[in-house]
Amino acid sequence: MTYVIIGTSAAGLAGAETLRRLDPKARITLISDESHLPYSRPLLTYLLGRETTREKLFLRSLDYFREWGFETLLGTPVTRVDPGAHEVHLADGRALPYDRLLIASGAKPRLPPIPGLELSGVFTLRHLADVERLERHLAHARRVAVVGAGAVGLKAADALAHRGLAVDLLARGAQPLSKVLDQVSARLLMEAIARLGISLHLNSWPTAVVGNGGRVTAMALNDGRELPTDAVLFSVGVAPRVEFLAGTTLAAPEGIPVDEHLQTGDPDIFAAGDCVLPRHLLTGAPAAFHIWPAAVAQGEVAGANLAGAARRYDGILPMNSISLRGCRIITGGHLTPDTPEGEIFEELDATTGRFKRLVFDQGRLVGATLVGEVRHAGIYFRLIANRTPVKDLPVDPRSPHFHPGRLWARPLPGAA
Repeated sequence: MTYVIIGTSAAGLAGAETLRRLDPKARITLISDESHLPYSRPLLTYLLGRETTREKLFLRSLDYFREWGFETLLGTPVTRVDPGAHEVHLADGRALPYDRLLIASGAKPRLPPIPGLELSGVFTLRHLADVERLERHLAHARRVAVVGAGAVGLKAADALAHRGLAVDLLARGAQPLSKVLDQVSARLLMEAIARLGISLHLNSWPTAVVGNGGRVTAMALNDGRELPTDAVLFSVGVAPRVEFLAGTTLAAPEGIPVDEHLQTGDPDIFAAGDCVLPRHLLTGAPAAFHIWPAAVAQGEVAGANLAGAARRYDGILPMNSISLRGCRIITGGHLTPDTPEGEIFEELDATTGRFKRLVFDQGRLVGATLVGEVRHAGIYFRLIANRTPVKDLPVDPRSPHFHPGRLWARPLPGAA
């Protein structure tokens, strides 16, 4: 069998390694438009903040591809997939045949449709090359504006402030992460942002990037203000990288629809990672979720199914992890109950800034937010994912006697 995998990040690597274990003699070709060895995308903000080194970003060694027996085409963009001919067409004119294909092409940064994006000093942060470009510009910058107060925007703002730059952070809503954080968690987060010396602008978004001599000098905002800045870093979401599927019926604008086996509309093509529309573990609704561990899990399932294993992917439990200097927040599952019988339990320690918020519905834990003390977040999320009835737990999570760490020593009810 001849397999082709588009993408060498979390999902692509997990898929390739799983496939190799199940089919040791297969011909497996990995394609990436990046020329680097595979690296950890979540660590890019840490590299920007000088909290890690470039060498520590890379996930695999120089001998990795040879040791696993993978053929690789790095720095080679894919231009088209032809499902009828079972071919992947490359920018250099080649066409690679395949018996089965895994699309793990990831996502690309979105940019708002505003004037001035062509100016020198406009950046996104998705690839290693983005950090390298930004580094060169920051040598002559004193002030940076970060547009978007999601997880990546927050960490990027923290990294830039850590380097001594003046940072303006723009949040489109009345709080950062308005879709995943309650008001108490958001207030604690905003207090942490202020302690970092970052200027947070709520209900703010740019209407234009302003420049002089081809370089960024300011941003025009929706309220009429003009915010001086030497650089603008946009972190306003991503879009799936599926342009090479144009002319097929495999992709939607939001991503690639897949079934429970991560199979696309073509029986010989599977997809995993940030380019797909997996199902929400709790609701069953398809949606895009860009979470590194989920991409790895999807890659493993898709890689096994390339080899004919028929494994199921149960769905993704949406989670967000925000780690700033002096503030840790982890949240996952539902922000509010779906039914009127649901309940929200909150516990705040005003002295330490620790906060716990649990969402219950139909006798089960369906959401959790932890601020400050996040060591046992995994236990709460396992309870959510396993749909464990609260009545089956030794102690109710709302009880003052409940301690999630004690559940590590025993199998969780409902666990496989």
